[in-house]
Formats: sequence, C-alpha cells, structure tokens
Amino acid sequence: MANPPKTHLPTALPLSNPRRSVSRSTTANSMWWSLIENGGLALISFLSLIVYLRLLSIADFGLFSTALALIELLGVLVTMLFHNALVQRSDATDVHFNTAFTATMALSLLMALGCWAMAPTFAAWVHQPDAARVLAWMGLIFPCSAVSATLVAQQRRHFAFRTLALRSLVGRVIGGGIGIAAAFMGAKLWSLVLQQILIAAIGSFVLWVSSDKTPRLQFRYAEFKQMIGFGMFSVSSLFLSISIRRVFTIFATSFLGVEAAGYLNLSFRLVDVLWATAATAVNQVALPLLAGLQFDPVRLKRAYQASTRFSCLAVYPCFVGLGAVAPDLVEALFGHRWEPSSPYVAVLGFLVLVQAPRLQFAPLLTALGRPRDSLVGLIAELLFMLSVAASFGMPSLPWAMAIWVASECLLTVVSGWVIRRTTGYSAFEQFGGVLNPLLASLLMAAVVTATRMQMPADLGAVLRLAVLVPLGAAIFAGAIFLLDRQLVKDFLIFARIAFERSPKTPELP
Repeated sequence: MANPPKTHLPTALPLSNPRRSVSRSTTANSMWWSLIENGGLALISFLSLIVYLRLLSIADFGLFSTALALIELLGVLVTMLFHNALVQRSDATDVHFNTAFTATMALSLLMALGCWAMAPTFAAWVHQPDAARVLAWMGLIFPCSAVSATLVAQQRRHFAFRTLALRSLVGRVIGGGIGIAAAFMGAKLWSLVLQQILIAAIGSFVLWVSSDKTPRLQFRYAEFKQMIGFGMFSVSSLFLSISIRRVFTIFATSFLGVEAAGYLNLSFRLVDVLWATAATAVNQVALPLLAGLQFDPVRLKRAYQASTRFSCLAVYPCFVGLGAVAPDLVEALFGHRWEPSSPYVAVLGFLVLVQAPRLQFAPLLTALGRPRDSLVGLIAELLFMLSVAASFGMPSLPWAMAIWVASECLLTVVSGWVIRRTTGYSAFEQFGGVLNPLLASLLMAAVVTATRMQMPADLGAVLRLAVLVPLGAAIFAGAIFLLDRQLVKDFLIFARIAFERSPKTPELP
C-alpha cells in the first residue's frame, strides 16, 4: 500500500492565505490559448527554419545554434528568476512585482555587458572567430526580454494566456519576417541574429503597451529577500534543465565541429517544433493550476494524474509518429543534404516516451514550495553526461546521441524517485495512466514502419508521407479507443470545454 501523500507547504505562504483555485473551464481555456501561443510560435519557427536552411551553409547554422544555446541558457536567469515565485505566492503585492522588475532589469544589463566581455573566449573555445561578434550582439536579447519578464508572470498568475499568446505571436511574426527578408538580401548568419533580437524586443513592447498595469522601478529588500530564495531554487532547476541540452550542444560542437553540430541541432530543432508546443503549454498552465490546489492534497493528486494522462495521450502519437517517418520528413522539408540528421530525429522522437510522463514533475514540486527537489534528477543527469563525455569523449554523432538518450532515461528514473519521496505517490500512481497511450503509439509505429518498408523505393518523400501520416493517425485512434475509451471521452470533454467562454477571474473556493 502506498504511503499517504505528504503535502509540503511553502514557508512563504501562511496557512491563513486563501487558496487560489480555478474552474475547469478556466483551466481548459488557458490550455487552449497556451497551445495557440506555443503552437503558433513553433510553426513560425519551423517555417523560418526551412527558409534559413536553404539559404545558409551548414557551418553558419551550426555556429549560430551554438551561440543561441548559450544565450538561451543565460536568458533563463533574466526571464525566470522571479517568475515562479510571483506565480506561486498567494500574497504577492505590487511591491513584489516592482522589486522583481527592477532587479531583473539590472541583471539583464550586467549580462549583456558580460557577453561582450566573454565573446573572445567563447570564440576561441568553439574555434570560430566570427562567434565573438555573434555572441556580443546577441547579448541585447537580455534587456529586451527583461522588460516584460515580470508582466509575463503577472499574466500567467491571473490565467491571462490570451494576452500572452497574442503578444508572442506578433513579436515572432514581425521579427521573423524581417529576419527572413534580411536573409534573402544576403545578410546570411546576421539575419538570424537580427531575428532573435527583434522577436524579444517586439514581443516585450506589445505586452507592455497592451497591459493595464505595468511595473515601475522600485526596490525593497524585504520583498526581494522573500522571493530570491524560492526563485534561486526554482530557476536553478529550470536552468539545469535547459543547460543540459545547451551544454551537450556546445560539447558536441567542440568534439565534432560545427558541421556535425549543424546536423545535431537540426534534429533537436525539428523535434522541438512539437515539444515547444506541447511541453511548454502544459507547464505554463500546470504551475498556477497546481499552486491553487497546494493545500488540498486529494484534488492536487487528481489534477496531477489527469494532466499526466492527457499529456501522454496528446504527445505520444505526435512524437512517435515523427520518429517513424523521420527520413521522409527530413528529405521533404530540408532536402537531401540534411539526410544524415534523420536517424537522430527518429531517436529524439521515440525518446519522448520517457520524457512526457515527467512533464508535471517540476510544476508539482514548485507548486508545493519545493523547487529545490527538482535539482536532484537534473544534477544526476548532468554529472552522468559530463563524466561519460570526459571519460570517452564524443568520437561520433551516434555516440553523442547515445549519451543523450542514457542521460534522459536516468533523469526519468531519479525524478520519479524524488516525487515518491516528496509526495508519497507510488510509481503506479505517477505512471499508471501512461500505459495505454504507450501501447497505442508503439502499435502505430510498428504499422507505419512496416508499411514504409514495403513502399516502392522510387516513390517521393511527399507521397510517402501522404500515405503514412493518415495511416498512423487512424491506427493510433483505433487502438486507443479500444484500449481506454474512458480516457478518450474525458479528453474530448476537456477539449470541448476549452472553447467555452471562461470566467474573467479564477473562481475562489
């Protein structure tokens, strides 16, 4: 028999504070707008990627991806240092938001200057002189993102995902359009740099002018002290989560060169088109939802389990299907010269089978006021990856990908153990709802792979996809309906509620 759940209440929130609970329609509607935001961003990024890969050399793309990996890694400190603390605290005031805004702006300026200072060292490390100028100019992304970092937390706290979606999409469309135009005009590598700066700047501007209430420069140490402890643990978890991928990319570049890094980065980015849509949407809504239930262990557990089941039901067929048709998809989208990346796209697609069940781990631990517990699995993964790379190096791309797969599997095992220790949830309570979507997805992959092997070799990639994609969708739909009809019914009800008009403010219990 499983141990009873342990509810760890955050020390910053006294028990007298009212619980922030939200209605089912608010949750569903927020999830819908978060999916629109992240799906739209992923689609725009994907279309831009197709254009850039046809205009840029493999070496240029590898160089930019390496610099972007470092910027995205450091950018977590700017955008997320106070984010979760502001969302999780039920007693957050204007002074909290103003203090977070002031501290974030100061940090972003220091980091922008730091990029200029460390640019020569970075260029020497990746053996590319042009990397110095690229990193220096991309440092401008930090202050551009910092302007709206506090506003994003404020909007998510109040489930204003529609505003965030429109802001993000406007910034990505305008910035991406200008970047692509610059690429056609011959800017090459610098078109990508310009695009990233404009996306951050325009997105922040749109959110700032569309918000009824904006933060101001004000700093109070008492409020800063209340947030910084929680924020450091929370951002450390996210920082490690993001840094592992970025560090892996930088290591691969150092061991294998920029051309191999280009193939590797294409594999990650193609999978990220879907992952950014699903995983980010789930996490954005899960944190305020679970935080509102942190004082109600029964409802918290039920919400966690339902969210895990729904996530795997939606995510598994997309990524397993992507892995099954990877060679045809890469050829159809990017051409024959990018074909060496297709095996790694397939591996990353199937790897989501162990990644998706842990989507709720970090939001759950953060909602319970224990963000530091997320660090255990991430530290184990990072140490494993670094120790293997240091001991054996990365002599080839297949070897590098094997290190990545082993690291992700280790993270899932250790994180599941941490959740059990923190909440008392058994392994079955954490992963029990995953089995049926997993079986349906594997059956789909087997049928699609067998069908693909029987198709004529001279049939074009687009025609093969036109047959395989509908076939895979039909196989998965039929299999999951036979295996778990109730899960399908509950998911469809939740999806229908997302289109209903939600309350303007969360319902209080």
